Amino acid sequence: MIVHYLKMALRSLIRYKVQNIISILGIAVGFVCFAFSMIWIKYEMSYDSFHRGADRMYVMYGEGGAALDFKNLSYSVSYPMARDMVNLFPEVEEASSFMQGPIFIGKTAEEKIEVPEIVVDSAFINMFDVRLIDGSLSFLDNESEIAVTDETAMRIFGTTDVIGKELYLFYQKETKKISAVVSGFGKHTNFGYGILTGVNKSLRNDYRIGNFKVCVRLKEGTNLDNLIKKLHSDDIRKMNWGFGYKGYNLQKLTSCRYTIFHDDNRVSLMYIKLFSIIGVAVVLISLINFFSLLVTRISIRKREIALRVSCGSGIWGMTSLFATELLIVLFSAGLIGMVLMEILEGKFVELSGVEDEFYLSSLLYFVLLLVASLCVSLMIIRYYSSKSLSGMLNRRMTSGRKGMTFQGSSIVLQLVISVMILFGLSVIFRQLHYLAENEEVGFEREGRATLRIYPLKDETVDFLKTLPYVYEVKKMYSLLPRSGTASMRADSWDGKTDSQESIILHTIDEGQEFMDFYGLKLLKGSHLSEQGDLKSAIINETAARKFGWNDPIGKKFRDFTVVGVVRDFHISSPTIPVQPFVLTLKSSFRLSKDIVLRFDESHEDELRKEIEKYIKENNYSDFASFTTIDEVYDKYLTSERSLMKLLMFVAAVCIIISLFGVYSHVSLSCERRRKEIAIRKINGATVSVIMKMFIKSYFTKLLLSCIIAFPVVTLVMKMWLEQYVEQTSIGISLYISVFLLLSLLILICIWHSIWKAANENPAEVIKSE
Repeated sequence: MIVHYLKMALRSLIRYKVQNIISILGIAVGFVCFAFSMIWIKYEMSYDSFHRGADRMYVMYGEGGAALDFKNLSYSVSYPMARDMVNLFPEVEEASSFMQGPIFIGKTAEEKIEVPEIVVDSAFINMFDVRLIDGSLSFLDNESEIAVTDETAMRIFGTTDVIGKELYLFYQKETKKISAVVSGFGKHTNFGYGILTGVNKSLRNDYRIGNFKVCVRLKEGTNLDNLIKKLHSDDIRKMNWGFGYKGYNLQKLTSCRYTIFHDDNRVSLMYIKLFSIIGVAVVLISLINFFSLLVTRISIRKREIALRVSCGSGIWGMTSLFATELLIVLFSAGLIGMVLMEILEGKFVELSGVEDEFYLSSLLYFVLLLVASLCVSLMIIRYYSSKSLSGMLNRRMTSGRKGMTFQGSSIVLQLVISVMILFGLSVIFRQLHYLAENEEVGFEREGRATLRIYPLKDETVDFLKTLPYVYEVKKMYSLLPRSGTASMRADSWDGKTDSQESIILHTIDEGQEFMDFYGLKLLKGSHLSEQGDLKSAIINETAARKFGWNDPIGKKFRDFTVVGVVRDFHISSPTIPVQPFVLTLKSSFRLSKDIVLRFDESHEDELRKEIEKYIKENNYSDFASFTTIDEVYDKYLTSERSLMKLLMFVAAVCIIISLFGVYSHVSLSCERRRKEIAIRKINGATVSVIMKMFIKSYFTKLLLSCIIAFPVVTLVMKMWLEQYVEQTSIGISLYISVFLLLSLLILICIWHSIWKAANENPAEVIKSE
């Protein structure tokens, strides 16, 4: 019986091979998208989950202080805080302070490689279970020694037998002896390292240096909310922890990857989730397409079903017969999906960074898809097989319109999904194009670049001035890429009410020369005078709004007097609102300087070559980088660009499946209604009348789909746009364009089938029927 079912299923699938191939490919592509995205999400959400007690480990960060990023938080704190956390809070089981960052090392000063370094103490070793493979932990208290991981030892020396050997540290310009070989964390961590060095003794009681991160492990049963309330208490704010934060918070270690440690140049977790939803939509639309065609074929095979029943087959036998077709389709899709995953593995790993084996997880997702599809299909097949058999036995011929209710609904649902994806993709594309092309960022970015070089010498400036395509060269704060960040908190200002909280102002210690270089527009007041009062300040529009000032000139905050208001300027990711800024010449806020230059963009390649040549000739390669403002903006849009590439492919697949669904539906409908078409022609209907009848039906379905889809997708896309400071508009033209495009594609798909059916000889059709 199983062999018989397989034969019949294969014959049916081969007969409608084009439609079934589209369904198989659609399910395969949707499955791959869903599986990859779920694996990616799981990987992102499980960073550092391998540590002992990871579910109780948290990273501290400050809120509302002076050392903040543009998200108004900072995870940079002072070293003694870890010790204080253990001493002050009984809920804390362990705590560790550490400092991390990439550095260059090598066997000699002539060769170098880049590795991640963490500056640690014994608390870090114990808390994170760093395993000593060889040597001793003397490097923790000896500044002339370091520890390397076994992987780094193999990478540099080709062996792990490296105790006593020396490594040159380029940033310190000194050689250190290897005293230990330790285990590493791998790459699935926020705290990867290739070497470990000990914390300088001078920093162990210094609350002023805020380059450390603090991680704590809480005792089991700790009430997290109560602990966070304590960290926001007045007693904590008054402590000498160094940075004037309003309070401190705790972020779970396993979620830091996509929250406080999230890199704006990396694909957002939200986009990965969106990609998984679209993958499910592609699978759904493929299955709907298959079920729609299956129900139509069940209706066409009424007589066969009746004959089988009269020969002793039951309704479950009929259900099994048609379910076999679905199993063949699903297994074929699964096989193709696995092949696609093998082909795309390299690109996926490059984009996501996932290095775990994921075929077992993919197989699990496929089994879930198989079970869910079978459960739904058994109900559909049983219902329509029974309905078709009942109608045949009772000699009732269901009208074409009623008989197509399920199929018509499936077409509408497929078109609804297609409209939503096409419209959403159009909005994303328009927003991305708007951000890339939008020049209204509050300052001049055309032909501006930054040369970050150490040591910064006047001779470098003189060299750049000799280049004919360089118009201007300055040593000053780099607006983008930023030279650094500094901020101050304003607790008092003119007109402050009791309900207003303190305001964090990001500071730039520059004057008119800086404003002229970047074209910052002064809206009110006057420029800062280089010889004037250092208590004068220029604020941006956002700062004025935060203070509640309509006319800020002459108003005071802290010990500063506002002499000017500058137009808002955007120097962060487009998802981050413009922050309050203050320009002041007060020396206590001095930030590092870089070389900024204005140049002819048509000569950018030549400029890069000349700078690279200069860096190489003067041995600046360890501490030099050249970046244009446009490059920084492009990096800000990395997530959006990656999303676009993924969505364009998936959207194309989804729309193709929908259109083939319409095509298949029309083909089967024409086959099913051949006799009706012939009778209409005998009664005087022309070819144009018959074509209008079919075309009207499908354009009505498209119109209904748009009526359903447009309000929903508009609401979703407006919510998505709200994360951007600068937003594109969603005009009526976009709705019209989507409708007209799908109308044209549907017309192309159905024209041939309807034309062929409408031009058949009625006499031949009647005889064949």
